[in-house]
Amino acid sequence: MSLLELLDAPGIHSTAQLATELGTTPEMVEAKLERYAQLGYVKKTVMSADCGGNCKKCHGCSGLKSSVASVVYWERVR
Repeated sequence: MSLLELLDAPGIHSTAQLATELGTTPEMVEAKLERYAQLGYVKKTVMSADCGGNCKKCHGCSGLKSSVASVVYWERVR
């Protein structure tokens, strides 16, 4: 399965999860995602932890409140 196919699957996937499924490193997945973003295939979203999960504009945190400074996720551009 390719990285883009994995991004098509339902749910939110961390770079570590994607790397495990692809048999590579999270750094390699991140590099591929950055390149795909340049090509317009994917979109990177960075949300600050203070969003509270109330924006209803994205699929990133699903209302999960966390102590991390930000949440980064990628989604396929259609």
